Amino acid sequence: MNRCLRPLACFATVAVFTLLPVKVTAKPHHQHQAKSSKAADKADKKAHGAKASHDKTAREKTSGKRRHAKRDDDERKSAKAKSALSKSADSDKGPAPEKPAPPQLSGDLAAIKDAILAARRGRTSDATDIQARITDPVGRKLVEWYLLRHSESQANFSRYAEFIAANPDWPSMSLLRRQAEARLWQERSDAATVHGFTLDQPISAKGKFALARVLLAAGDRDGAARLVREAWRSDELSDRTESDAYDAFHDLLTSADHRARMDKRIGAKDLAGARRAAKRLGSDELAIVKACGAVREQSKKAQDALDDVPADARRDLGYTLCRIQWLMAENRIDDAARVTIAAAPETMAQQDTDQWWRERRLLARKLLDQGKFQTAYDVVRPAALPDNPYYRSDMHFMRGWIALRYLDDAKTAAAHFARIDEGQINPTVLSRAAYWRGRAAEALGNTAAMRADYEAAARYPTAYYGQLALAKLGRESVHLHAPSPAALAGRAAGDERVRAADMLYEIGEPDVVLYFVADLAEQSSDVDMLQALGELTGRRNDARAMLQIGKTALGRGLAFDHYAFPIIGIPKHSPIAPDIGRSMTYSVARTESAFDQRDKSSANAVGLMQVTPEAGRDTAKRFKVSYDWDRLVSDPVYNTQMGAAELSALQSEYHGCHIMIFAGYNAGRGRVRDWVKAYGDPRDPNVDPVDWVERIPISETRNYVQRVMENLAVYRARFEDAGTAVAAKGGDVMTQETNAAPAATAIPSQ
Repeated sequence: MNRCLRPLACFATVAVFTLLPVKVTAKPHHQHQAKSSKAADKADKKAHGAKASHDKTAREKTSGKRRHAKRDDDERKSAKAKSALSKSADSDKGPAPEKPAPPQLSGDLAAIKDAILAARRGRTSDATDIQARITDPVGRKLVEWYLLRHSESQANFSRYAEFIAANPDWPSMSLLRRQAEARLWQERSDAATVHGFTLDQPISAKGKFALARVLLAAGDRDGAARLVREAWRSDELSDRTESDAYDAFHDLLTSADHRARMDKRIGAKDLAGARRAAKRLGSDELAIVKACGAVREQSKKAQDALDDVPADARRDLGYTLCRIQWLMAENRIDDAARVTIAAAPETMAQQDTDQWWRERRLLARKLLDQGKFQTAYDVVRPAALPDNPYYRSDMHFMRGWIALRYLDDAKTAAAHFARIDEGQINPTVLSRAAYWRGRAAEALGNTAAMRADYEAAARYPTAYYGQLALAKLGRESVHLHAPSPAALAGRAAGDERVRAADMLYEIGEPDVVLYFVADLAEQSSDVDMLQALGELTGRRNDARAMLQIGKTALGRGLAFDHYAFPIIGIPKHSPIAPDIGRSMTYSVARTESAFDQRDKSSANAVGLMQVTPEAGRDTAKRFKVSYDWDRLVSDPVYNTQMGAAELSALQSEYHGCHIMIFAGYNAGRGRVRDWVKAYGDPRDPNVDPVDWVERIPISETRNYVQRVMENLAVYRARFEDAGTAVAAKGGDVMTQETNAAPAATAIPSQ
């Protein structure tokens, strides 16, 4: 069969779940604690982490929310819809939902609400007066936390220090420490206070400046200079902070420090900061910043601005980066590769190594598209080690992937793949590392190592590459972790942090709950408390907060499958197109909007399903229903109907090939057609669908497809597992209650 319906062919089946017999069991929860780390997805915005995206270059952003951006007239066909479906759409629409009235509060809850509102308006004194009337100590502490966390807070250092010392397990500790260090700098605190709070290891620029000031006063010029130069070269500073620090420490700074700051700010796309640094250097450096600005703005005079930089100044790394960006924009790929390869990694390490990696990665993909495989490898091989943990793993992956799949050098690939998961705990990264080590071992004919690596990857069944490893092992089960008995018994429900979150719900502050629980999920190792928060969000029907707890904890290696994939958040609705099932709808909404109807992208995609105006009009026309932009924005039912209908149309068009469906939903049918021409049809048995996804040139879409694919496997397991045991015709499908004791299922050996 030459279709995605063919078992293990196109991605739906490669990922072990589409149209295969599925046996889903709830695996007993095992608690294990991992060291807190930034989620690997903070760079690519959403691998078991916060919402996708922190990895888009300017060129990748040209279409914003890309799906639907490239539609031809022949793609705007209007499909006939059954009248019953049209009628159901109209009947479901009804009036737009009204915002619920604020709760009527009294006593402590009313005071908590009033204090938070005062703090939000920067009225610290008023908030403090109201706080004093609260009798519940948890309520008082909640107000103090909110007041100190808020950017408009007028609290002094002592107030921050007291709260931090008394409540180390409360959320936002890193933010509160940075706020406290800012007060050390602003209040010109004495040496004992600065040393006592920072323990000589400040975490912010202002903390470094505060410590440097007291060191300098004590005669430690070298120690002060080290701190000042570190902050000056690397940290983002406001105009005011930069000016104050320069006035205090200018005699500790050299022209090399100013140049490093200029180059770093260029890499960080902070041209205002780069320009301030350039003014302290001279006209050549100002010319460099001007040229980079022209490149960034895609000015027709960009080449002239680059050429205006004096020849001696062109050795500057910031200039080199901007020239490479301009060469790629002009499609001068060979010239861009030559300049990139000539840039020494040790020099790049002085600039924004994350930005340099993004440029190298983009350039290497363009070279792959041109069939210049060795040059693509040469571009990524000598890259400076990125600062971001996810980019570091991505660098090792890409080196190995090119070596294995395009240079036929499995031995070199294995060496690169061995480093993908160095210092990592995120399941997305760990499964990717083990899977590709398995692929390299398979290419080398090492069967034992291959199986061991696939087994290692398969330990992460909620991750994309873990699911691919399951398929490699011939397994048909996706094992998920049910909540622990402690969570179901509410053992930690009395924890003051859980009570505080519940108070926030009571006073109508779900947005504050969101970052309250997200911070805890990122920093806390108290698994019982985190699960109690997860249960609370379920009782409050808050899919957004449940998802934040689950995916953040899961990204840290905690077994939070149940909370990372909520089965609440999508309203009941009647489909206006052939039904795609709940699993696909939830899978897309989880990645698109994180279940936030208010979400709106820079490309004007809105709602749970992130529907654009163009897609909405096309879908309405295709299925003969009315189009209402205001409803898309405000009504989650209507938004879900329209998004699901578009997915239904794509499913029909691509004959069930899920990687094409999701790529089309995110990037548009036109781009999918382009990629089929360039990389082959993933439904073709001669095309490796795993490589096809990795070849998607837009990082947002590449990440999106992988995330939605892994969602789909998990949601099929969750929905099949949500009720009592069911046997499908022929006994092919067996499910079990999520919270029931696990069934004894044998894992077939290979």
